[in-house]
Amino acid sequence: MSPLVLRGRCACGRAEYAVHAAQLDAAVCYCATCRRSSGGAGMAWLTADRATLRVNGALQSWRSSDHALRQFCPHCATQLFCLEDDAPPEIKVAAGTLDDQKLVKSTHSAFVNERPLWDARHTLAQHEADAPSRAAEPAPGDAPTGRLRAEADAAFQSALASSPDAFISIDPDGLITEWNPQATATLGWSYAEAIRRPLHELIIPPEMRSAHLRGMSRLQRTGDGPVLGRRFEVDAIHKRGHRVPIELFVAPLRMAGGTGATAFVRDVSVRRAAEASIERAIGGEPVSFEVDLRLGGRHRAMTVRVTPRRDEHGTPDGFLIHLEDATAGDP
Repeated sequence: MSPLVLRGRCACGRAEYAVHAAQLDAAVCYCATCRRSSGGAGMAWLTADRATLRVNGALQSWRSSDHALRQFCPHCATQLFCLEDDAPPEIKVAAGTLDDQKLVKSTHSAFVNERPLWDARHTLAQHEADAPSRAAEPAPGDAPTGRLRAEADAAFQSALASSPDAFISIDPDGLITEWNPQATATLGWSYAEAIRRPLHELIIPPEMRSAHLRGMSRLQRTGDGPVLGRRFEVDAIHKRGHRVPIELFVAPLRMAGGTGATAFVRDVSVRRAAEASIERAIGGEPVSFEVDLRLGGRHRAMTVRVTPRRDEHGTPDGFLIHLEDATAGDP
């Protein structure tokens, strides 16, 4: 890709710049320094060629860490550049200062585990100046706005939090946008650790990642895919590194910029263990395992004991099955 000339300025306009950049992917950094110095959730930076930088106006410098220097306008305090000691050919340009914001083609996250929850998870209330007139009532069938949208979002989040299944959603770039508490219980990663991370890097086994990326590419082109709208079983990678057998139901999610996906995820490791135990019992070996049964509207943990029954020749010809309360030990 041929380098483009990026032009920008500070908020007061006294410092203007031009610089060449080949990569137009911005890194949105949520580190404490970017958060505190900007007063927001983080800052977006583009990498440019330091040798091509031309600045019209005075700048001041601030040593923001032991390996980086930031430059800003002394009049309005707008941060314009960040210079890393270990990357002298490069300069980081604050993407928000560009004259043409459309030049930024894509973004990725840095220090995403430090992203504030108020920015990453909760829907922001609409500012009164941007809200529609109270006299204009929404027509039946219209999408909810303002207070109604906030209430709908709150109900949705409550449903996700209480769901017995893990719920995960991703955007068209494959970045995680929803991750409920059951997803944490199933796969180990907390919400703050998972949000805005690429799904394939977090939970998909290495040998399946290429297929996942091809599927996401097809989803963007056609809006369809072979795994959509059906249940199937695969392995997922737990935070601790071991594999978890899961059952998935995946549905497409139309959104700005393309098509994402939502998935309900259920841990089936207990069922897999039970199936393996039954197979051993078929081979003539007594086995026991625990199951969670719903009896009279209540969940009860039960111990199932399977003992092969043998004929006069010692060949298994049936089973004796005993159920016991796993907590009380009473049959």
